[in-house]
Amino acid sequence: MNRPEARAVVAEIVRRLRDPSFAEEQRSLGVVTFNGEQQRLIENLLDEQRRSYPELEPFFDKDRWHEPVFVKNLENVQGDERDAIIFSVAVGPDPTGRPVSTVSSLNKDGGHRRLNVAITRARRELLVFASLRPEQIDLGRTRAQGVRDFKHFLEFADRGARALAEAFAPTGGDVESPFEAAVMAGLQARGWIVHTQIGVSGFRIDLGIVHPDAPGRYLAGVECDGATYHSSATARDRDRLREHVLSDLGWRIRRVWSTEWWTNAEGALAKLDQRLVEDLEADRARAAAASPIDVAVEPKVVEQDWDEPTAQPEVAPPVVEMLSEPANDPEPVTEVVLQRLYADPALPVTSPAPRPEAEDDVQVYRIADLNDLGRPVEPGRFYDASYRPTLSAMVDYVLSVEGPIYEELLIRRIARAHGIQRVGPLVRDAIAAQIDASVARTEDDGRPVLWPRGEEPRTSYPHRPANAAVRSHSDTPMPELVGIAITLPSNASEAERAKMIGQRLGLSRIESAARARFEKASQLARQSAAS
Repeated sequence: MNRPEARAVVAEIVRRLRDPSFAEEQRSLGVVTFNGEQQRLIENLLDEQRRSYPELEPFFDKDRWHEPVFVKNLENVQGDERDAIIFSVAVGPDPTGRPVSTVSSLNKDGGHRRLNVAITRARRELLVFASLRPEQIDLGRTRAQGVRDFKHFLEFADRGARALAEAFAPTGGDVESPFEAAVMAGLQARGWIVHTQIGVSGFRIDLGIVHPDAPGRYLAGVECDGATYHSSATARDRDRLREHVLSDLGWRIRRVWSTEWWTNAEGALAKLDQRLVEDLEADRARAAAASPIDVAVEPKVVEQDWDEPTAQPEVAPPVVEMLSEPANDPEPVTEVVLQRLYADPALPVTSPAPRPEAEDDVQVYRIADLNDLGRPVEPGRFYDASYRPTLSAMVDYVLSVEGPIYEELLIRRIARAHGIQRVGPLVRDAIAAQIDASVARTEDDGRPVLWPRGEEPRTSYPHRPANAAVRSHSDTPMPELVGIAITLPSNASEAERAKMIGQRLGLSRIESAARARFEKASQLARQSAAS
């Protein structure tokens, strides 16, 4: 069972059923899980939501709705169809992140047929909720057709039709020459995991180097070219085209020549090993640069927005909802835990904390520590209806400490306190719904700014100094930038004042986007002073 995933599925069901267009357009909805345990968990959580929202009952009654909502598993869903199907995978990596090779009943004989049944129940739309990524399924450890097809299906759901061409898998073939065997042995001696004869898009790659950080995908492909390759212009032309196709599909192709190998095997191996090390370092640097902690824009894959309209919904690829909550839920699944899920405890109301003031009356910016709120942060209850008062209290607390603050930053702050690193529409809506309507908000180039309760929005707000590690200049709301600009010499040009603002924020270099914001702040400060 996967409780975070089950809660996310139930939240999506409720969201859809409460949408007036669901009834107006006479839609239908079903849920398919990989196993009976996940099915029963979703049913139990859904029962709680049905008690909270009695208006949903008609959608579950066959006498009042043409196609009532169902929750079934792979073994008993055959023959049922709905307009939209939500597919809960449940399977995920272990707490160490170790890739999986066993995916429920897909490893058994006929697993691929069960998968086919599950993914063909939807007439118009299929949503896949998964706690693992395609590369976390290691095809090198299983030959089950069901697992292979499931991995390729997740890739298709993630990237669309392009993934069909990019799909790869070990063919099980052995090395085709003593030269390939020697290169493979040399790479293995240097610690690389090597697969032979990788099939991809109608081609075969001699050796696939398994990525050390993601055993479900390859770092690079190694081609072992013999002496005949040099003497054949036709072979070279054909191989250049082949390499171009593979490169377009995301493969790095590294070559080792038989002539060089037999002349100086150790030198050729060292050169190849160095290229692979450089590839690995480049991958790790790219992954670090794309870390969600440093990225303000929501990644496309993780928690995909399935509300985005498509031109042809009947052929659009299914959407994968990647959950980033901790997979190792410390609490065992017991009746006690389920009873707690249904409970609606009388939570104490916590008053917002006083805003901190420095000794010299210059307020500094600090990140709200939700542990100071006096309520436990419970990631496992994030989607529970009974947890909403806690989320509401967290919203008020962050506003009291950090406001004015961009709405997206407030949501990110609360999400990360619950171990959710990537914020998608489901998480965003759950938190945004707890922002009280009385909270004042303004717009800053399309980014909503939320103000503390009781404070009226204004053009200028005293700047709260902060280390760049605490708050970046891009997360400093415009009223604070105006607060800086007001203190600057009025006889300086906008460009000079923008540079001064950057210096006040600790920037040694100002990029064009930041410069435009700073100049706008300077202009607003002049207008404010003139009025």
